[in-house]
Amino acid sequence: MSEEKREGFSKLYTRKGDGGITCQYNGIRTPKSALKVEAVGNLDAAQSYIGVVLSTLPDSLSSLRTPLLKLEHQFYRLQCDVAAGKEIIGKEDTKGLERAIDKYMSHVEPIHDFILPTGCPTAAKLHFARTLVRKAERSCVASNQMGSEPIREEDMAFINRLSDLLFAMARFANKKEGVKEIIAKEEE
Repeated sequence: MSEEKREGFSKLYTRKGDGGITCQYNGIRTPKSALKVEAVGNLDAAQSYIGVVLSTLPDSLSSLRTPLLKLEHQFYRLQCDVAAGKEIIGKEDTKGLERAIDKYMSHVEPIHDFILPTGCPTAAKLHFARTLVRKAERSCVASNQMGSEPIREEDMAFINRLSDLLFAMARFANKKEGVKEIIAKEEE
């Protein structure tokens, strides 16, 4: 590796973004207010929060560690897809999420009402991560509706299932920790 590349890699700042422009993964300079940049930023926020869940995961829920770490890696690939249309995430990735959703939901009772996004600390954090994924999904939809660079159907399906998986994991965490879920219907 050349000395120039070594120095460039170790510096966190370039000063090139100070004027509100960012360089996308594909090298195109884009305003930071662009819808696609917003979508990638929201995905980054959701991925970062998965890191919070992982860093605070109790031993009693250690079975979630490997799946959550896998999600972190998939988030990275997803962001590459959304930012530059890399076509890394495919239908099999979404099917993998569906299998995981089914697995976690098989451990909990069916629900017939909305539940409050609460419970044990891990479940509450997973619910929050789910809301961040939904926000990212809305950003991606907006980018598709208004932007010139569409986000692939495979990526959109993956994002949609990702929030479902986090919901299923939150329910699983509550069940495993012996915390009863609270129905969202108001108390009378």
